[in-house]
Amino acid sequence: MKLRSVWVFHLNTGACNGCDIEILNVLTPYYDVERLGVKLVSTPRHAHALLVTGPLTRQSYYSAKRAYEAMPPKPRIVIAIGTCACSGGIFYNSYAVRRESERLGLEYPRAGGTSEFLPVDVYIPGCPPRPEEILYGLALLLGVAERKLSPRHYTEEEFTLPRTQFKAWVEVILKARIRKELGYFDGYRLLERFMDLVDAAETPEALKRLVEEEKLKEKDSRLRYGLDKLYEYYLEVVRTYEDILGQKRRVFRVQK
Repeated sequence: MKLRSVWVFHLNTGACNGCDIEILNVLTPYYDVERLGVKLVSTPRHAHALLVTGPLTRQSYYSAKRAYEAMPPKPRIVIAIGTCACSGGIFYNSYAVRRESERLGLEYPRAGGTSEFLPVDVYIPGCPPRPEEILYGLALLLGVAERKLSPRHYTEEEFTLPRTQFKAWVEVILKARIRKELGYFDGYRLLERFMDLVDAAETPEALKRLVEEEKLKEKDSRLRYGLDKLYEYYLEVVRTYEDILGQKRRVFRVQK
C-alpha cells in the first residue's frame, strides 16, 4: 500500500520527553513535516501510523495496546522513535519495563523495546534522534526518499562471531547478575577474575577446574559463593546463546 499522505498519532510509553520534543520540532514551520503529507492527529482512530517514544513501561502497556487496537486495520504502521523505543535503551532490564519474554538480551531488539508488543515497521534510533533523522525515516515510509544503504545478502560463512564480541556479551549479562548477588564493588572485581579464568580455559570442564582452584585460594566465603554463581550463570548464558543461534538457523563459529 503506497501512501501519498499519512496521519500519525504520537504515543509516549515512558520517554524522558527528549524524543517528544524532537517530534514537536519536526512539526514546526522550520522543518514543516506537513509538506510531506504527514499530519499529527489527536486520536489513534484516525491514524495511519503510530509514533512510539520511550521504553514500554508496565503502567503504559495496556494503554498502548488499546491505542494500537483502536487504529484502522490497514495500514497500521508503527514507527519506533529513539533508542528506548527501538531497544529499551538503558532501561531494557529495568523492573519498571514490561517484557513479553525473559530473554538475556543477546539479540536485537533487546527486551523492553517497542517490538516486544508491537510489529515495528520503521526504526529511527538516537538519544534523541535529530529532526533530520525523523524526517528521513518518514520520507522512507512515504517512498519519497531512497535508502542510503542498499541491502546485502550474506552467506553462512560470513556470519562469524569474533571471540571478543561473544566475551563482551557474556560479561555484560554476568555484570547484571553478579551485582544482585554481591553488589557493584565486590561483584565487578570478582567478575574480572572470573573472565580471566574464562580466557584461560579451553573447555567447560577446564573452566570448572580453574574455578575450583580459585575457590581454594579464596578465604572469603561470599566470594567463593560468587564464583559458583558466576560459573552457573556462564553456562546458562552459553546454552541460551546456542539455542538462539539454533532458532535462527545460522552457523556462528565461536571458539570456546
